[in-house]
Amino acid sequence: MKAKMFAAILFAGGILLGAGTSEIIHAQAPKLATKQIFQTDLNNLPGQEVLLFASTWQPGFALPLHMHPEGHEITYVVEGEQTFEIEGVGTKIVKAGEAIYTAPNTPHFGRNATDKDSKTIVIRIKAKGQPVAVEVKR
Repeated sequence: MKAKMFAAILFAGGILLGAGTSEIIHAQAPKLATKQIFQTDLNNLPGQEVLLFASTWQPGFALPLHMHPEGHEITYVVEGEQTFEIEGVGTKIVKAGEAIYTAPNTPHFGRNATDKDSKTIVIRIKAKGQPVAVEVKR
């Protein structure tokens, strides 16, 4: 009888431990999946290039505060919505089918503040030789 009770306690403890571990595994930091899908020089604008990115943002993911040196950024939300914080502009929520522009050298960040994935297409026009982005420390 004691053996059966001990086995039952171990079994129940295992279930509780497994459930707790499952929550820990699922609570990993949200991610951003991004892919550069196009890049070319702009022949009529010497020293400039255009880059095109497609991204999927998991719920809760936020980029760090950053800027694009000498780089224009246009973000089009394909699916879901994005929240942007742009210095000098404020907070902007951009929904599917809408776009937002960020001027060169402007500190900003974006985040997916929803409970669903969001998808974006980003066009960047920037000076060749400049990094795509640099983190802004405050």
